[in-house]
Amino acid sequence: MEKSYIELEIAFNESTYDLIYNRLYLNGLTTILEENGTLKVYLPEADSHIAEKIKSELITEDNIQDNTIHIGRFENKDWNTEWEKTIEPVYILDKLVVYPSWKREELDLTKGNIPIEIDPKMSFGTGHNETTQLILEQMSTFIQPAADKYLLDFGSGTGILSIAAIKLGVKRTVAIEIDEDSLINAVEYFELNGVSGDVVLHQADIAEISETGFDVVAANITSNVIIPNLGNIYGKLKTGGKLFVTGILKEETETLINELTKHNFLMKELKQRAEWSAFYAIKQ
Repeated sequence: MEKSYIELEIAFNESTYDLIYNRLYLNGLTTILEENGTLKVYLPEADSHIAEKIKSELITEDNIQDNTIHIGRFENKDWNTEWEKTIEPVYILDKLVVYPSWKREELDLTKGNIPIEIDPKMSFGTGHNETTQLILEQMSTFIQPAADKYLLDFGSGTGILSIAAIKLGVKRTVAIEIDEDSLINAVEYFELNGVSGDVVLHQADIAEISETGFDVVAANITSNVIIPNLGNIYGKLKTGGKLFVTGILKEETETLINELTKHNFLMKELKQRAEWSAFYAIKQ
């Protein structure tokens, strides 16, 4: 039996784009499709109340017109059809390429990019949003296989950061995620990309896992999750360990830098694209 989903579609213009995008992201929706002057997100039918909540916030807090917002219901197969129209391979520097299975034959691997196959579903991390691209660029630049052998993937979604880490030379990763659909997808992608034997996957929050001594922590997650957990992250990392964080809005950049400093992290690089910031820091 096909699962039903809710589509939340909002028409935008130049003055409302940032307001709408930020509102979606602040409600935990980072897989956002931009198409024909609209922003679309998809939620399980059980989460239809979230779509209604966002609609209400857009109207009352962001002054978005009611007639520009549409909530619809459709079958899971239609979700995949919509995405397949828009998804192209994404090349990350000269290191990685993230692609859907239906684009496998079109890949250009002449530059030596390492392939990662991810088909878009309902979980975060397809390689096609700025946050994933930013953190993959930083990981590709700063991960050193000789030193960085053990990585924690905090809020792993599809598992794309764990897959990338292994393909960049990390020996072992621990991926943690609380969403059940994301966990199911991650298992599939680990197998598909040949890294299942190198990844331990937990349905858990960071405070619940016993593993410590990580060389690297990578997290594509919102500020309201990352900031309260900086102490936990610090405790999981080795001294000198690397932290890669994205999913942070530009307007939150100063706040996160201050929190990193407060928790004894040394900022090494800030990257920004569109509305997003990504951070590379070291545990002191």
